[in-house]
Amino acid sequence: MSLFNVGFRFVPLALVGLSVACTALPDDADLEFRTTCTACTFNSPDVDDAPIPELAFDGQENFAGVSLIGLRENVGGRIFEFDVYNDEMIARYGKTIVESGGGLVGWQLLMERDGQPLIARITGYDAAAEGLTDDGQPLTAYAIAYDGLIGGVPAYAINVCPEFAATASEPVLTIIRSQTYDREEKRVDLIDPNWVTFACKGEAAYKAKALGYSESRIFPGSSGPATRAQQDATLKMITADYCGTGHSFTEQGTELHWENRVGSVTATPGPMDPIEAVWGPDGALCLDEPRYTTKLLVEAECGHTFPSCAGFDYSGPWEWKTWKKLPPPPPPPQP
Repeated sequence: MSLFNVGFRFVPLALVGLSVACTALPDDADLEFRTTCTACTFNSPDVDDAPIPELAFDGQENFAGVSLIGLRENVGGRIFEFDVYNDEMIARYGKTIVESGGGLVGWQLLMERDGQPLIARITGYDAAAEGLTDDGQPLTAYAIAYDGLIGGVPAYAINVCPEFAATASEPVLTIIRSQTYDREEKRVDLIDPNWVTFACKGEAAYKAKALGYSESRIFPGSSGPATRAQQDATLKMITADYCGTGHSFTEQGTELHWENRVGSVTATPGPMDPIEAVWGPDGALCLDEPRYTTKLLVEAECGHTFPSCAGFDYSGPWEWKTWKKLPPPPPPPQP
């Protein structure tokens, strides 16, 4: 395959007089995983600079001090528990599902930070967002937006995914239940049913789920999700973390081919496209042609040399094989 590289506490009463707090984005708030690229933008979901890439069902604060309150219906204003079931948001009261999926469009997502409420609205829904596996297994995606400023100008609705700020109703956010991600190490962090991750299209977490690697998806040939090691290998591959230390060597928009060991994702590289690397949970197992830099610079950062992939033993452990995608040759000159 070719691609561009790239339950909450119940509140029985409606909230009154809510206003949105403005705070600075912490340095560690980037879930995009591309910390070394030169033209990347923050793409982790946030509400008015309050990062919401992960939230806890029981109202614990995330790394940025944001906690979730619940979902408020668009008619009547009652607040219900937030939950996730079968890859979809649900509003529930006890064990009763009040609303789910596309029926939540128009509802409000209620959070708080430093005692100040944060409000976002569910503005779009797609039950069949494009997946990245060969069988085309789709994702459920949402659009979530908030009122704020774009370039200092008041805007009625801003997409919580910063790259899509101007398209408030575009469903570009997916939900990953039961896990969070380490933004520094580029690995799975918590595997815990009390947590949920919100991932924007283009982020490594979103792409990993689209490739079939998350706690919310059954992995091909198994009865459960991909292992932590398989998921870590996928994050390393997506982000070009060759060293396995969290240092990314890529840029948004860099193209490559990728193929996994189980064969749920296959590739058709061109005859001139060189092998980039073979990947495991700690980064590249071998390296030939980095997608965005040179092997010499990679080895200088990593502090060791990499063997060539020409002699790689595929009978041993590995998860992904990637090829650098070269631009097509220029057309021949016209006579």
